[in-house]
Amino acid sequence: MQEFSILIKNARVVDGSGKPAYSGGVYFSGGVVRAVGKVRGLSGVEPDMVIDAQGALVCPGFIDTHSHSDISLLAVPGAEGRLAQGICTEITGNCGLSAFPVTDLNREHLSGLYATYGVDISWHSYAEYREVLAARSPGVNVFSLCGYNTLRAAAAGYGTRCLSRTHIDTMKHYLYESLMAGASGVSTGLLYVPGKFATDAELADVLSVAGACNSIYSTHLRSEGAHLVRAVAEALRVSRWAGINKLHISHLKTAGKSNWHKLPLVLSMIDEARRSGLNVTADRYPYIESMSSLTVVLPPPYDDMDDLTLMNLLSAPDKRLELERVLEEYPDERWSTVRLVSTALPEYADFQGSIMEWIAQALDMSPAQVVADIVSRDPVNAMAAYRGMCPDNLRCVLEQEYTMCGSDESARPTDYSLGRSHPRGFGTFPEFFNLLKGTLPLEKIIHKMTGLPASVFGLTNRGLLSPGYAADIVIMEPDEFKAGADFAHPHRLASGVRQVYVNGLLRYSKGEGA
Repeated sequence: MQEFSILIKNARVVDGSGKPAYSGGVYFSGGVVRAVGKVRGLSGVEPDMVIDAQGALVCPGFIDTHSHSDISLLAVPGAEGRLAQGICTEITGNCGLSAFPVTDLNREHLSGLYATYGVDISWHSYAEYREVLAARSPGVNVFSLCGYNTLRAAAAGYGTRCLSRTHIDTMKHYLYESLMAGASGVSTGLLYVPGKFATDAELADVLSVAGACNSIYSTHLRSEGAHLVRAVAEALRVSRWAGINKLHISHLKTAGKSNWHKLPLVLSMIDEARRSGLNVTADRYPYIESMSSLTVVLPPPYDDMDDLTLMNLLSAPDKRLELERVLEEYPDERWSTVRLVSTALPEYADFQGSIMEWIAQALDMSPAQVVADIVSRDPVNAMAAYRGMCPDNLRCVLEQEYTMCGSDESARPTDYSLGRSHPRGFGTFPEFFNLLKGTLPLEKIIHKMTGLPASVFGLTNRGLLSPGYAADIVIMEPDEFKAGADFAHPHRLASGVRQVYVNGLLRYSKGEGA
């Protein structure tokens, strides 16, 4: 990298450590921070360029701890919607789904899952995937977890419920290979096929590889609603059996009003585990509507089918009618909590962002008919938001000292050419920031978005403004840091960020990608 040096002066510096802000600046060159401090400590530097921050906040680049940009960054690497929020680094491979390892047993499924992106999934290993990603020069740093569901499918396919010893050993080999190549850890998605088939014994056996490598284990719990307490207990138990030292709970929440009262018990379980020596952390997006595949609304036996199997089954008219009849048994109020976020079906394009109940009325159909129609023809791309979280619980989770920010979304362009995001794809970090303003000091909020996730995910040279650290730097106006995205316009850029440097390169400036 060219040794072009820059001094940002007259700034309000928040270094990511949690220490109070001070007036000063940052000097960097060659992609690395060379000096940071108060004005007097920077008087001897001779930069090629000086930026007068005019009192704006300067802090480390934000770290999205829960990203699904594994393939989208290959298709459109600019990541403008992420950079506009100040995001410089994404942790991908979450919820058990990663772009690796790939074998003949899961390549077709992954290709179908990501067909919208037009990317040829030609690689096998994490090392090969990293080479392909690096060649695209994404606008943000990417660190990936190895997804357990992808790992399991690579060894045994998507339909195998009980694994043989050979399957287990193959999984352990692929996981070790991934970790040795630099994968940041392993994730599970125990709500989804085929991860939902995994027993405690299977999980502990495979995850023992991560335990031996001192890698983080991140989990989308088996339940976030009716069986939440049991699911948290499972995550703690499996971690101990596997020798895991760092357990991370993805999008920690209490889904469904009947489960809101469970949060104090869940937090006490986490606190007890932390006191006993298990480093438990969590991420959360600052919204009370979750987003997942529309297919998660389906009851048994449909919930045990992968997307392609489901589509093949429902191509038969009698099977689709059978599904409709089952869905008609849901209470009417269920459909007022389900919002269609995206689908590739053109006849539903104008209804994206709308509540299922309203769509059904507009089309003179029942909600069950609408859902059956969409999942029978587009189970891969159909995404829905589910309203059922408590605002007070959201704030309580965000305030926990071990909780950090995660979007649970993909980096997409503003033009919807790669599908439609939940508003959190473009608005998570300003929403997170503003929900905590007035409750936590500014430096503590920034720490949750920078230094804390860097330490948890082992990013040894990121998350702080400190000499020798990567020059991931955000210049922003805190009072103007706002999310523009909502369900009607989910790809509106955030405001308040002036400039973003990633590894010392200007990647975003005043609302325009650099």
